[in-house]
Formats: sequence, structure tokens, C-alpha cells
Amino acid sequence: MVNLLQSLAHRVLTSASVVSSVALGASAHEVTLTAPSFGTWQYVPGQSVRLSVGNSGLNLRTYSVWTLSESLLVLRGFTHSDGPGSQWMAAAAPGTRVALTSPKGVFVLDDDAPWHLFVGDDTGAVPLLAMRASLPDSTPAHGVLVGGGEVPPLGPTLPWVTGVSLLEALKDLDLPPTPGVAYVAGEQQACLEVRQYLRDSLGWPRRAVRISAHWTPGKRGLE
Repeated sequence: MVNLLQSLAHRVLTSASVVSSVALGASAHEVTLTAPSFGTWQYVPGQSVRLSVGNSGLNLRTYSVWTLSESLLVLRGFTHSDGPGSQWMAAAAPGTRVALTSPKGVFVLDDDAPWHLFVGDDTGAVPLLAMRASLPDSTPAHGVLVGGGEVPPLGPTLPWVTGVSLLEALKDLDLPPTPGVAYVAGEQQACLEVRQYLRDSLGWPRRAVRISAHWTPGKRGLE
């Protein structure tokens, strides 16, 4: 069974090579990959890839895409934990071969939204910033990112705060009186609290709140 799963995994994974790995502050990293097939891939801001970080080819972890060009895929992420995903990102070295899926995911912008709300912690900042940066300047958008301490140099398009919870940061925002579409990314329980507040306290429709859980303590795959 293991051999069969390994064979299936290699059929859907693309081989790529690490071009560069750069530390962005104390815990944020940027890893650039290259592969000939990248030129045929489609990517929508907010999507992610699954990358094999173990020798078996079955240990997959999710990484947010920062940019995708004809030959280069740039990933950004955080190494807060000692899980296999964080270990791979921190140790990635130029020339290392890796295997990954093409970008996928439904955590993307709603083109029909009257306005957009972005809320997340630092682990969810990459897709949120990529989504925010893709919007025209004329599109109404609000949001906040919560950092644990040092604010990582990921981009200036959303304000950063520290020392508060995700929900507290959201409550401090001056939002329009009518619902937009919210994109919430970060620690799972914090995301669920934000979703509940938007739905139950502010009356947002269920489909108007989209969450992407990036980590939760002790849960395999989300270390």
C-alpha cells in the first residue's frame, strides 16, 4: 500500500529546484523554486501549493504562494514551530530538489464583493497580502494583521498590530455598516472566533466569511 501511495504521489507532484532561500526577519522565510512546467501553471492570489517535505513522498505540507512567473515560484511562510513544514522552510538550500503540487484552493477573492475585509495573524499574512495587492486601488478594502512581536517585512498594504488577539484587532476596525466579504487566515481557533463574531454579532451571511486555518497546536499537518 505504501509503495502504491508513493507512486500516486509522484504522478501528481512536479519536481522543482530551490533557487534561493532568504530569511525575512526572525521567523519569516522566502523560498524561490524553479521548474520548466511553471510556465504552464495558473495561479490566483490566495492559493497555495502542497510540497513534499519527507523522504517517503507522503509527508505533504501547505505553503502559500507569493508570486508565480514563467519559471519561478516564490513561497513565503513562517517557522514558529518545530514541525516538518517549518523545518523544511528554514533549511531549504539552493540546488535542493523538491516535489510539489500546482497551486490550488478556493481561498481567493470574490469578484462580486461590495468590499473586502482581510484579517489574519502573521502565518496567514502571505495569502492575505497577495490578495490585497491584486486589488485595484479603487476597490474598497479594510483589514488588519496581528504579529506576535516583530513585524515581518512582507508588505505595506495592510496595517500590522501586536499584543492583541485577532478578534480584538478586528473589533478596533472602523468598518462599513453593511457586510462585505471577509478573508480570515491564521490560527484555527482564532479564525473561528472571528467568523462567529462576524456572523452572530454583525449579521454577516455565512458565505460572506471565508477562513483558511494555517496552524493549530498539536494537530498533525497544522503544526
